[in-house]
Amino acid sequence: MAIESCIIFDCSDPEAPVPIGRFGLDAHGNGRFGYGLRYLRTSRAFSLDPIHVPLQAPEIAIPRRGDGTYGVFSDAGPNAWGAQLTLKLLRESNRLAPQNAVEWFLSSLHHGSGCLGFSTDLRTPPQLKNDIQSSRALSARVLQEMEAYTADPAVRIDAETAHLLFPGSGLGGVRPKTVVIHDGTEHIAKFSRQDDLFDVPAAEYATLRLATKACINVPSFELIKIGDRSVLLVDRFDRLENNRIHYASAQSFLDPKPLSPDGRDYVTSFSYAGIAEVLRPYGTDARADAHELYRRMVLNIMVGNVDDHLRNHAFLMLEPGQYRLSPAFDIVPHIEAAGRPQSIGIGEFGPASTVANALSQCGRFLLTQSEAREIISEVKDIASTWRDEFRDAGIAPRDIHTLAGCFSVADEADRQQIQVNTVLGHDRHEDLNEPP
Repeated sequence: MAIESCIIFDCSDPEAPVPIGRFGLDAHGNGRFGYGLRYLRTSRAFSLDPIHVPLQAPEIAIPRRGDGTYGVFSDAGPNAWGAQLTLKLLRESNRLAPQNAVEWFLSSLHHGSGCLGFSTDLRTPPQLKNDIQSSRALSARVLQEMEAYTADPAVRIDAETAHLLFPGSGLGGVRPKTVVIHDGTEHIAKFSRQDDLFDVPAAEYATLRLATKACINVPSFELIKIGDRSVLLVDRFDRLENNRIHYASAQSFLDPKPLSPDGRDYVTSFSYAGIAEVLRPYGTDARADAHELYRRMVLNIMVGNVDDHLRNHAFLMLEPGQYRLSPAFDIVPHIEAAGRPQSIGIGEFGPASTVANALSQCGRFLLTQSEAREIISEVKDIASTWRDEFRDAGIAPRDIHTLAGCFSVADEADRQQIQVNTVLGHDRHEDLNEPP
C-alpha cells in the first residue's frame, strides 16, 4: 500500500533537523499540509511559502498543480533528470518505484534544493547521508558510462558510477548532473551528453564569465577537463558552510495557471516583471533585486538563453519570512534562440527577445527609462565581446560558429556600432527590432 503522508523537517542544521508539519495526499491526489502546533510556538518558525503556505494553525489545502507538482514542497525534490535517474537506480536494485508524490519525497537522499527533508515518522528525522564524493572521483570511465546511459537508458550503470551519480537524483533540470565536494564545499557537477551539438558545459562556463563581467550575481564556478570532456562545477548557493538555506522557485511563488489563448499572461504575471513583483512584499531589498533581475533578463536576450522558465529563477530565505533573489543559474545559449522567444514574458510584446520589449515595462522593475537604458547598454557592451570571451575560455572555433545565431541581438547592436541609450531615445521602435 502506498505511503500517503510524511513529516516535513527543517534541515537548516543538518545535524539537528526540526519537524515542521505533516504533508498528505487525498484520494484525488491533492495535498494538505498542517504546521505542527509545537513548531508554531518556536521562535525559529517560518512559512514555507508566505503566499500559498502561510504560517497558521489550520490545515492548508495544497492542490496538485497542472504540472503534477506541489509548489515549494516539490522544489526540494527531483524532476526530469533526477526523477529519471532515481527510477533507473531503483530498477537496477530491484526496488519499487515511488507511487505518488509523498513516496518521491521520501525516496530522496535530501540532496535537493533548499533545507526541507522528509520522513515517515516524527521521531525519526531524515537521514542526511554524507555520501557525496569528491570531484576527484570524476573519471573518464565514469563520464563515458554516464554518457552511454544518457544516450540509451537501457544501459546498465555500474556500482561506482551509481555511487557518484546518486546525489544528483535529488536535482531538477533535464541535463545530467550530480553533487560533488570541490574545494571543501558542495558543488553541482554538470556534464555533457553524446547528442550535444556543442560543448554545453564549456559554453555555460564562458557565458557565466560574461554574466560576471555584466555585474550579474552568479555562484562561483570552474571548468575542469576529464580526458577530452568538460565538466562545469557550480558552487551550491543554497548551502552556507554547514547549513542549508530555504529555497523557493519563482514557479512556486507565482503558481501560474494555464496560459490564456491570447497569451496576455506573458505581458502580466507570467514574466520577469511578475517575478520582481511577487518577491517585492517579502524581499529585504526589493529595488536591488528588481534591478538585478532586469539585468539578467537583458543578458538572457543577448546570449540566446531562451530556457529561462520560472523554475530557473529562485528565492533564498536569509531571515525568517524574508527573501532575496538567488544567484543566477542555468545561463547557457540555446541553438534554437534565433527562431524562438524567451520562455517567459519580457514586456509589452510578451516573450519577444528584443531590446524594445525589454524597455517597454522597465517601470515594473522600479527603473526609470534612463536607468534601464544604462543597464541595456552595459550588458550589450559585455555580450558583444562574446567571441573573444569564448575563445579565451577555450571554446572550439567550430562551437563558436555553431553558437553565433544565439548572440544575434548583441552582434547586431555591435555591427551597427549603436549606443543602445541613443537608439532607445528614438521615437520609432523599428530601430529596436520591435516585433511586427
